[in-house]
Amino acid sequence: MSMCKKGIGVMSELLSCKFVKEKIDGLIKISSKNKEEFIFQYRKALEQTKGTSGVVYIFRSKCQFPRLKGSNNILYVGETKHDAWSRYTVKNDANVYWHVYSHVLDIYGSITIDVYVTSDHKSTEKTFLNQYFQAHKELPPINRKG
Repeated sequence: MSMCKKGIGVMSELLSCKFVKEKIDGLIKISSKNKEEFIFQYRKALEQTKGTSGVVYIFRSKCQFPRLKGSNNILYVGETKHDAWSRYTVKNDANVYWHVYSHVLDIYGSITIDVYVTSDHKSTEKTFLNQYFQAHKELPPINRKG
């Protein structure tokens, strides 16, 4: 289990956008270091987003990790006009990013998925990524483009 401070002023708490109507904190912790169990927990975490569409979602670790400038706990910022549940093929994503997820679990603790209900998911995602980039001079580790 990771031994780290949770950190004051975690970035996911500092992100803001005028289009956000509601933030739903991730309640399901993805913590298994066994890939099959990880996939099961990942599905359960996404299942809680079922039916909530037009969202921005943030994958975050329990503890912060170093960035080019400062530290943060955000692994990924994404958006969908549907719900995050419909957006992902969990097994495929877990396989592609297992090297990242397993490292995060080993060092920075469990992963949760926060969902932001927004009236403009694309603009909200762009705003969040811009705020992250301004704070850290790079994008979250799993984001490949802004």
